[in-house]
Amino acid sequence: MDRFTDGKELLSSTKCKTKSLRCGDNDDRNSEPRIPHDTVIEVLKRLPVKSLMRFKCVSKRWHSTISDSGFADGLLITFTDVDASSQPGQPIQRFIRVSSDKTLHHQASISLAEHDMTQAINGLVCIYDNTDNLIFLCNIFTRENLELPSPRLDTRRAKYYFGYDPIKDLYKLLKICSDEVGDILTLGIDTPIFRDGYPCEILTLGVDSSWRVIPPATLDLKTQSICIDGVLYWGRDCHPNYSVVAFDLMEEEFRVEPIPDYMTETNKWNRFNVMELGGRLTLAQVEACLFDDGKLILWEFHDHQVGWTKHIVELPTELSEEGCRFPVGSLPTGELLLADYRLKSPMSVYSYDREKGKFEKFLMAEFPSSLALVCREAKLGITYHKGNFPRLDHMIKGCNSLSSYVPLSDRHFIL
Repeated sequence: MDRFTDGKELLSSTKCKTKSLRCGDNDDRNSEPRIPHDTVIEVLKRLPVKSLMRFKCVSKRWHSTISDSGFADGLLITFTDVDASSQPGQPIQRFIRVSSDKTLHHQASISLAEHDMTQAINGLVCIYDNTDNLIFLCNIFTRENLELPSPRLDTRRAKYYFGYDPIKDLYKLLKICSDEVGDILTLGIDTPIFRDGYPCEILTLGVDSSWRVIPPATLDLKTQSICIDGVLYWGRDCHPNYSVVAFDLMEEEFRVEPIPDYMTETNKWNRFNVMELGGRLTLAQVEACLFDDGKLILWEFHDHQVGWTKHIVELPTELSEEGCRFPVGSLPTGELLLADYRLKSPMSVYSYDREKGKFEKFLMAEFPSSLALVCREAKLGITYHKGNFPRLDHMIKGCNSLSSYVPLSDRHFIL
């Protein structure tokens, strides 16, 4: 079974049986063979999310199965491509879902021509437009859009960062202004503004009806963040400011994590990527991945007492020959995922189990034929997402005023 596009195959084989069971037709129930529910689950896992949303209405059992928090947990491949239909070609963010049978499905594409976007977490992403001071929360699986309140600080240069606090089960959106305090265009608020640093605001989805001003960031953070266990991290690999900046979502405070001395003492391998590995902050030395075919260097952060642990991973010849030596993500079980940073089909991904010291081919699959890949060299990322597909209207529960939360029907960011 390759792919269900709209679930017609599943409906044609189960619709009548499910209907008779719900209606209590004993004759049909006894005469018609029943499909084992385990089989139904495996079929449902191969369906597009749009079909799953519809199939929640088939029966209470299907609704319970699809709504289960771990039903559709899986991997999401992201990369920036070029929209071939536009002149000139505009950047576009691609989202590719990996189904349980290891096939690739084009989940969504978001144009970046007039907007910017945050990191995707559990299928949710924030899209923003600094010119009009607008922010939207989007679910790339259900294609729902929701307009969020406008920030209190009016600035034309700002970056937004999306994070999830697993302890309190809350999503938060952080805004960092690239203009320093003296350069902010219009404040228009009663809250005192801190005199130094880069002004920040934060919005807790489902709790705050308006943005809150918090102590500023002391450094201008321009790179994309990564969220690990309720903390946002940024890597700063520009000489001489080698460091990792952290923002605790629960405490709502910044801190700077010093990186290993070795990485600041040499100019050979001073660039690094920030990633998660086994639930821990990990730095992957980029130049080592690109130019040294024989090894991969990782730095894993334990705590402030133990500090950093260096791991040198010897890469098999097969991986180097296929170009699969670049760390692109990890699995919840702690395995590292390696792939070629150049996009090509079929796509090969290897996994590495550090405890066993074993490499395995994790994925080899063709990109969907409907997806015309233009960009051949892109920053590829593979993230794990929770498949309970949170509805956006549920995320505004508890707000004092819902007037600023406007469901959107006339804006289509997701292609």
